[in-house]
Amino acid sequence: MTPEVRHVTERDWPGIVAIEASTYAGKGLSEDPAVLRTRMDPATSYVLATGGGIAGYLLALPYPERCSPDLTRAEDTVHDSVNLHLHDLAIAPAHRRAGLGARLVRHLLGEAAGQGYRTVSLVALAGAGAFWRAQGFRDRDDVIPPAGYGADARYLTRRV
Repeated sequence: MTPEVRHVTERDWPGIVAIEASTYAGKGLSEDPAVLRTRMDPATSYVLATGGGIAGYLLALPYPERCSPDLTRAEDTVHDSVNLHLHDLAIAPAHRRAGLGARLVRHLLGEAAGQGYRTVSLVALAGAGAFWRAQGFRDRDDVIPPAGYGADARYLTRRV
């Protein structure tokens, strides 16, 4: 069964938190669930729904270009921006290597264009840069991500 892309709902949060922890806890980058909830806009955040839960998620929010959320605190400002920041994309271990991450990115880019965004930005964690470059994102060497993202983190952007 191919997972369905749909907007995040309240019932998805236990699955999102579990996938987030399985992806980032071992790297010391897992966020508090209450803080993670502040990293999304309902209009630009999605899950891959399966019959019994979710296979992955993507959280994005309007955010000024050249800036990234501080991982140590909740996001309490709603930004009016033509840049959409893709804060997190994670796929459940059992569903990885099936093209689902790229599918979520394509979906986001189409929705972002329709909603009037001009660019999408993100911080690629260590080892993920190749995936993001394959999705059309380009390194921005003039932007240094906050230290909380790790020493090898890279800031990338692409036009919508």
